[in-house]
Amino acid sequence: MLKRLVQNTVVSAIVFGLVAVLGVIVIPIIIRTWGVAEFGLIVLTRLFLPSGLIGVIDFGLAEVTTQVVARAREHRDWRLAGGQLLLLTVVSLLLAIVLSAAMWLTVPLIVAQFKVEPAHAASFTNMLLATAASNLVLFPALVWEGVVKGFERYGLLRLCEFLTTLLYVGATIHAARSGQPYEVVTYYFLGSGLLRALILLGASIAALSRTRIRLSVPVAAVSREVMTRCILVMQGKLIGGIIAPIQPFLIGIYIGPQSVGIYDTLVRIPRLAKVVASLLISAMLPVVSRLDQRDNHRQFNRFGETGIMMLPIVTVPPLVAAAVMSPAIMHIWIGPQIVPYAHWMGLMFVVTMCFQYVIFGNTLFMTRTKVQGRLNMLMMIHLAVWAVLTLAAVNVLSERAFILGQTIGTAAIVPWQLMIFVKELAMDAKRFWVAILIHWTILAIAALLLAAILYFAPEPGIVTLTGLMGAFCAATWAAQYFLVLSEDQRGQIGSLGRTYFGRKGVSPATL
Repeated sequence: MLKRLVQNTVVSAIVFGLVAVLGVIVIPIIIRTWGVAEFGLIVLTRLFLPSGLIGVIDFGLAEVTTQVVARAREHRDWRLAGGQLLLLTVVSLLLAIVLSAAMWLTVPLIVAQFKVEPAHAASFTNMLLATAASNLVLFPALVWEGVVKGFERYGLLRLCEFLTTLLYVGATIHAARSGQPYEVVTYYFLGSGLLRALILLGASIAALSRTRIRLSVPVAAVSREVMTRCILVMQGKLIGGIIAPIQPFLIGIYIGPQSVGIYDTLVRIPRLAKVVASLLISAMLPVVSRLDQRDNHRQFNRFGETGIMMLPIVTVPPLVAAAVMSPAIMHIWIGPQIVPYAHWMGLMFVVTMCFQYVIFGNTLFMTRTKVQGRLNMLMMIHLAVWAVLTLAAVNVLSERAFILGQTIGTAAIVPWQLMIFVKELAMDAKRFWVAILIHWTILAIAALLLAAILYFAPEPGIVTLTGLMGAFCAATWAAQYFLVLSEDQRGQIGSLGRTYFGRKGVSPATL
């Protein structure tokens, strides 16, 4: 199980890293070809997809389906899993029909609310109608994706994402060079998403056909249990996950499409970094579900403590370096037109850093509803802080007020989230907080040195930036290995390496 986890993690990080690079490459092409306002309209249409704003009410279909399949693989009760999957499929179809119909009927209102210029009104309307129709397939695809994840077929999932993204980027570049209108970018994006959905459908059918699953109507108790998990996941998305996708929606309503383009450009790289970093635990949910099914609290707690400690040690250093280098990155990526706002991109990296300290714990306790409820309560505080600060600053900072509110709101609740993790996992609180303090002392000293180097080396090239980031990460990782990790944790890393690459396979004790 651990070997599959490591394999899936590595595959996810590498392949989705390539997908992220493709996404970064295509943005300046869109902006330079069609303009910031047109890019803003493209971004607005994507809010109405399951991957955007509308995805916060998806009932956690992908996550709950993953848990259902992973648990069935552990307890072998495929009759129970068949009823649960049938219920999730029906929910996804009903949700797709209701949301698509509502969107189709309200398209004129949406166009008016976003203050779309008359020259773009017709094209934007057609883009929204195409998005509404696509959702009839894309919402059920969440269940198909959950099945693939439950069987831990992350290689297939990431390869599918890479190939469909490659097709989309290639088509967009062709459209830019051949002088096609900006709206074709949305149609290419929807086409790539539908192709991905159909591939996942085929993969999920193939995987389930090898089991003894039988679709049947679940009993009332099973239905309640599944829907409770769905509602809790959706509640977490509504409270915390809504902040990121709702911001361009609000900016489009109150400021306009051009500010949406500016905002999306400032947050795009930090957001992609957040997604890529989250892939390090993307393969964890089926493993956690199977561990929880075994009811081995010691094994569960040891796994959780190691992950919560190790993930930020690995992922935060490159994020700190990127935040310090934000002006130089923006100049190379987009050009001089948005460089004056580049320090806001650096501030947005703080949100991504905070995410690294809690994502492992959030995924870990997705199987325990009481803890998840307490975490959701903290996200309500996050939402309140974000709303108050953004509203207070929007008249002065425009779209950048949304970045300020999100940054402060996210950072404010991280200590409380970590306290919950420490208590639930029976960790040594004093040792944990001392390790966090040393961890940030190392990063702060290294960040000051990096800022000093950049001050005396204006407008560095991409090779220089890559070298500086590599040196920064190597130095901070080495320092944290010896100064932050305990002797036992360093020993676990060595045991994991020896077990993973050894001839005898993976020892269960490594978990």
